[in-house]
Amino acid sequence: MTSHSRLAALAICAAGCFTPLVALSHAALIEAETAQAVRLHAFYDTGAPMSHAQVIIYAPDNPVSAWGQGVTDRDGRLEFVLGPETGRWSFQVRQSGHGAMVHVDVTDEAPVVVATGGAQSWGQRLLMVALVAWGALGTALFALARRKGRDASA
Repeated sequence: MTSHSRLAALAICAAGCFTPLVALSHAALIEAETAQAVRLHAFYDTGAPMSHAQVIIYAPDNPVSAWGQGVTDRDGRLEFVLGPETGRWSFQVRQSGHGAMVHVDVTDEAPVVVATGGAQSWGQRLLMVALVAWGALGTALFALARRKGRDASA
């Protein structure tokens, strides 16, 4: 073997040894920045999470059109970064005919101030039950009066 061929064989061998190391190696990189984020936790008044519920986000400068959308995880949580606009952001969470809305005031000086959207109070629930009962009673009395009117004419 000539010195040229030995040098070529050594170069090929060296390239074969080091190339897989370069091709198989990799590094983990992280870029971090601070941002104003909102973390939602949606749940029913029973405490059960609103798993995979639809979330619609409305920006302060356009409260009519959706700024963004998302879906809660299995625990009813969703976290995201807001846009640069300050003001009142609105978040609507809906699932299977149930839903709630919450408003978040974002200012330049303070971080996020959350105004929670909660369930009805006991007074509100009592009022709703009374109104439904009143409506059912009125409907029953109306139907009974019509039936008696037909019986009298027969």
